[in-house]
Amino acid sequence: MGAVLGRDVEPIANKPLGIIDLLDGSFAALRQRARVLVIIVAGLAVPSSLLQGWVTRNDLGGASFGELLSDPALAEEASSPTAAYDAEFFLSQILLMFVTAVTGVGVAWVINAWFEGRDPGALDALRFTLRRAGAIIVAFVVIHLLQLLGMILLLIPGLVLVVLSSLTSPVLAIEGLGPIASMRRSWELTRRRAGPVVIVLMLLFLVQLGLSQAITTLPSTAALFVGLDRAWPLVSLSTMVTQLIFLPVNAAAMALLYLDIRFRTEGLDLRRRMFLDLPPVEGTP
Repeated sequence: MGAVLGRDVEPIANKPLGIIDLLDGSFAALRQRARVLVIIVAGLAVPSSLLQGWVTRNDLGGASFGELLSDPALAEEASSPTAAYDAEFFLSQILLMFVTAVTGVGVAWVINAWFEGRDPGALDALRFTLRRAGAIIVAFVVIHLLQLLGMILLLIPGLVLVVLSSLTSPVLAIEGLGPIASMRRSWELTRRRAGPVVIVLMLLFLVQLGLSQAITTLPSTAALFVGLDRAWPLVSLSTMVTQLIFLPVNAAAMALLYLDIRFRTEGLDLRRRMFLDLPPVEGTP
């Protein structure tokens, strides 16, 4: 194995990783330092979850199943086109994407520190993320405007931009570049290993879907029977738990993917072992 993280933390292999290793490593990161990674996420995930739950209060007119069954007029109103995709909904989705970008920077910084043999705390990561706030905001706005334009044009360009920009947060955290330079660097790196990047993104989507179904299905169903206008905090709580688990895993996976690409194409692992005097990885000379 590679870098030493701390007395009670197993190191992550400082070597190229397979796709399964990347996903396993992201969950291992959460297991090893759950408090640190969850604190990085919680500051933004909590308000994002509350807003998402608040938005659902108007689903089905806020009525419960019992009320819909007993009042045909209410059921007809609930099934008609409404403002489900109103300003609140879009704000909640934008906030969730921003939370993903910001936590991606903080978690990537921590993951990289582990590879270098350091074990920073949550406050260290939050202070670092705050220092990079300007670059994060600019990169987030530019990337999503370009993706929106690509989606509007022919859809495919937008999806391509999603893939190409997926490593922007790790670049911002680890290389310290500006927002535009970080975007270009992400495009450069993802083009080198486009296939694995797409596969990892698809697997992370499935992980998110599975977690969401496992955690939110029961509370959401219960809320429907109570009435979403009254039970939306229950929906918020289940969404919050999902985000507090998935966002650190997602950020760690993208950080590991970034490092893996650099290990394979730039020999970063060899240079680090040389300059940091790290022990060789098991199975290597």
